[in-house]
Amino acid sequence: MVMTVLMALGAVGAVLPLIGRRNHTGRARWAHLCMGTVMAAMVAFGNDPSVALVSILALVAAAVHVTADRPNRTRSIPCAVDLTCMAVLLMMLPPTQAHAEPQSSMRQQHGVEADPRIFAALLLAGWLAVTIHLLRTNPPGRRVTAGSALMILGMAPMAF
Repeated sequence: MVMTVLMALGAVGAVLPLIGRRNHTGRARWAHLCMGTVMAAMVAFGNDPSVALVSILALVAAAVHVTADRPNRTRSIPCAVDLTCMAVLLMMLPPTQAHAEPQSSMRQQHGVEADPRIFAALLLAGWLAVTIHLLRTNPPGRRVTAGSALMILGMAPMAF
């Protein structure tokens, strides 16, 4: 229940920069809508591997598309950071499987494995640090920063 609420807040954060603003380029608008759709799909479908794969492809395509906007590159950087971090976090997610027991026995046979939750937590911390850095150096605006913070909060259940 808490995970669903946090992901729903992340979906709100993804589209928050679009509310009440008319100076977004078409590329940034589509990128924010893509992030909102991915977050809403995560709320609706959970950790389904096929949805995650489509989401990763959409997020990477949106990141490439939004950074190709040369005149508005400084405005597109926070959006590209959010898109890229979301895609990497989705790549790190273990797929939901009913075969959890054979995996744990394989881990015991082949040695210690790094826990992907540690890497996810480090990525979330790095994403937060970059968001704070962008806020200090090139203020993207309160809504953009608040949207990024809500998306980080919405993606936090991935690390735990």
